[in-house]
Amino acid sequence: MTPRFAIQTSLWVSALCAVACGGGNGGNGDGGGSNDDGGSTVDAAPAPYCTPKSGTNLKLTQIATGFNRAVGLAAPVGDPRLFVLEQIGRIRVIRGGNLIAAPYLDLTAKVNAVGTEQGLLGLAFHPGFATNGRFFVFYTSDPNGDVVLSEFTATPSSDTAGTSERVLLTVPRRSNQDNHNGGTIVFGPDGLLYISIGDGGAADNYLENGQNRQSLMAKVLRIDVNGAQPYTVPSSNPWAAGGGVPEMYVWGLRNPWRISVDPASGDLYIGDVGQGWYEEIDHVPAGGAGRNFGWAVFEGPDCFTADPDGNLGCNMATDYARPLVAMDRRDNAPFAGHCSVVGGNVYHGTCMPDLAGHYFYGDYCAGTVRSLRVQGGQAVDQVDRTSDLDPQGLLYQSLSSFGIDGYGELYVTTVGTGRLYRIEVE
Repeated sequence: MTPRFAIQTSLWVSALCAVACGGGNGGNGDGGGSNDDGGSTVDAAPAPYCTPKSGTNLKLTQIATGFNRAVGLAAPVGDPRLFVLEQIGRIRVIRGGNLIAAPYLDLTAKVNAVGTEQGLLGLAFHPGFATNGRFFVFYTSDPNGDVVLSEFTATPSSDTAGTSERVLLTVPRRSNQDNHNGGTIVFGPDGLLYISIGDGGAADNYLENGQNRQSLMAKVLRIDVNGAQPYTVPSSNPWAAGGGVPEMYVWGLRNPWRISVDPASGDLYIGDVGQGWYEEIDHVPAGGAGRNFGWAVFEGPDCFTADPDGNLGCNMATDYARPLVAMDRRDNAPFAGHCSVVGGNVYHGTCMPDLAGHYFYGDYCAGTVRSLRVQGGQAVDQVDRTSDLDPQGLLYQSLSSFGIDGYGELYVTTVGTGRLYRIEVE
């Protein structure tokens, strides 16, 4: 079974596949090496465009259309604008409900977006963006598709950013492997930047990065961008003093396309795209750094034997963290028809008060949207919201990402149809 975000081969209508298918210097900083390291998005003001409405019956409200392969959304805390990622290499701005024609930033000359899982994949605004104008992007670069993490700056109120780029991190890629790049960058309430990177591509842990401590791949990294350049490593990172790449926060992941950090709790949520059996939602409570989620010893809860190491390690299941949710997508299984999990966000806005604290996630192929809460390390209140939220199937084979605006409200993007929707109470 091919491990791409879309095995999906034919599911990518007109080649519009969702991208998820399928060195820095050491330091002592542990978050916020400067006085502008920001705070939590929970502190954002209530959204000015809604009155809090009770209930849990949901709908999709279209906000904008006409995007070229929309794969993500972000916004600075308290900023009324929306910033949408186009996979081809552009950031677009929506202000006052209008999509501005000129890109906020155009990286198409630098971005390699040839593969269905390549392109401009991640955007994160510094928590202090309103005063320092700093923001960060994650993309695959020409010519080989190397993963690049870069910083840009802008006048905070401007609808166009500066073009001067400062590269913080480059992860070389084999030119013949274009998938499993991961793609999320997000700041946590600790002021640190979290980065998801996949195992490097192909199938069956081909490059053997899943359990490789010396590789930046197959991990969520955590770095401090507030201290010395290009970045420092927080002293609380598990391997900060040795044992593996110091940037590692958690590891043993296949393709963590979309991750998020709960701004209230600091918990990390990971949507890890599976190979052929399971899609996973992984959960890391604040302070749970170092967890190994087992790829490619395990896929979901089951021993995985197709990798070069066969069943090595399968008799030591307690050495690995188990998924919060494992979605069995094999034929005739409960999640048959799913193919690429899309991790989402814990909702902390004000428009939908009855859903505060619920984590939303979905699947690209099936177009499903689900929610849950975490209680005592377990998933509770699990609800499939698809038929209620999207009876028309607008997200089917097109859901690419969740995102939150400057007020904590929740959105979804579609890669195939190039649309942005907000999730609202009916």
